[in-house]
Amino acid sequence: MTNLNNDYEVVAKYIKDISFEIPDPDCFVSAAEKLSEYITKLDLTSKPFKNNLIELNCKFVLEAPEKIEKKIYAEICLAIVFKINNTKLTSEQVKKLILVTMPTEHFPFMQEMVTHLFQKSGFKNFAFNKEVNFEDLYKQQFPTSA
Repeated sequence: MTNLNNDYEVVAKYIKDISFEIPDPDCFVSAAEKLSEYITKLDLTSKPFKNNLIELNCKFVLEAPEKIEKKIYAEICLAIVFKINNTKLTSEQVKKLILVTMPTEHFPFMQEMVTHLFQKSGFKNFAFNKEVNFEDLYKQQFPTSA
């Protein structure tokens, strides 16, 4: 999905917020051993700004299942700021741009950043390689819009 018709342009991509909650060394060791059992969640939110700017926040959350006693919690929020150049886009087209096009085009960047941050935080074998089909998620969430 490339922006062939220049409907938008990316202004910035950055780490907006990051939190690693590791209560003690035992929790770190346990998490390193059981990281594959943790649940990964992804949440997308957006916020409009003046001058046709939109900030898309992509929050990755890593949560331990209940059965794990010694656990960590990690949350990384990456922001993508883009400008809508085509002011004739319908609200439906903008919604799809925010929820499908932008996350799909920038998911490799997000995967790379999340993997890098986890590895630099001591989880050397961590790799965020989960695939996400944003088009399918959009169709599930908005069946009449697709």
